[in-house]
Amino acid sequence: MKTVLPARRPVARPSAWRWRWCLVPVALSVGAVLGCSVLPEPPREVADAAFAGVVEASGAAPDPAALLQRLRGARYVLLGEIHDNAQQHALRAVLLRRLLSDGVPSVVVFEPIDREHSAALAAAAIATPHDVEAVITAGALDRAGWLWPLHRPVFAAALDGGAALAGGNLSRTDASRLVRGGLAQAPADLRDLIDPAVDTRWTPEHQAELLHQVDIGHCGALPASMVAPMALAQRARDAALALAMFQAARHAAPGARVVLIAGNGHVRRDLGVPHDLAVLDAAALVMSVAFVELEEGRPGTVDAPYDAAWFTPRAERDDPCAGFKPPPASPG
Repeated sequence: MKTVLPARRPVARPSAWRWRWCLVPVALSVGAVLGCSVLPEPPREVADAAFAGVVEASGAAPDPAALLQRLRGARYVLLGEIHDNAQQHALRAVLLRRLLSDGVPSVVVFEPIDREHSAALAAAAIATPHDVEAVITAGALDRAGWLWPLHRPVFAAALDGGAALAGGNLSRTDASRLVRGGLAQAPADLRDLIDPAVDTRWTPEHQAELLHQVDIGHCGALPASMVAPMALAQRARDAALALAMFQAARHAAPGARVVLIAGNGHVRRDLGVPHDLAVLDAAALVMSVAFVELEEGRPGTVDAPYDAAWFTPRAERDDPCAGFKPPPASPG
């Protein structure tokens, strides 16, 4: 879930490391390069910086090996974030490199890339695998909106690890149609996933929690008439990301894994992408990891269900609600 946040500080891309490529035919829209490389560990100073001050909910230092063992048993791996926390991006990049080092064919789906640009992103990852800028340009990443280059370490880790790349987010245009016109304006391939009359797993409790999250995510300043339409758009974003992951898994080599890079709101097991994956691929194992922030230097309460949560130091930021201007009320 993308909340209102101030400008983020850029983070330097970690140095590239050597890799080997393995080409596997894949029936994605343009084909893909899937990782079968064995990557060395990242330089010690890079890993040390990424793990500085990181703890589990208990306050103990995290055990990357134990987490990676759990992730490697999953078909779908979801790595969350707070979008403006540079350390969390660097930390996920280190973990992604280690995850991809086992050589299992992998596809990495990115929230910052809209799904209609997925084919171009995948093609660029094959054509220019050493050029992150060319790849994200092909994927039409909104550099200003996502305050590039914060995501650069994760894109670089996916490319260096030989993973296929895919975009999965709902475009702003499609989200706006949903907000204005309701379920009737939903893309046809997402409608059943977000229609409560079809998705019987979506309970009134789910809906109430999503409405609450949308409200607080917009500083409690949304007009009352806008909360439900914005929640519907959020559900569609989750559905789009889940469908992108499911389709990637179907078209990839047997035994491939699919990794999602997205915000913590999207990787919640109750409301987010895992809810829709349970509908699309009920038998598959899903692992969701949140990266949250310490409160006054200590782990706080994990306020949503995840399979694992790591706490990092807080990013320096102004009050994100200080200058927030809500959109006008929906005509409906």
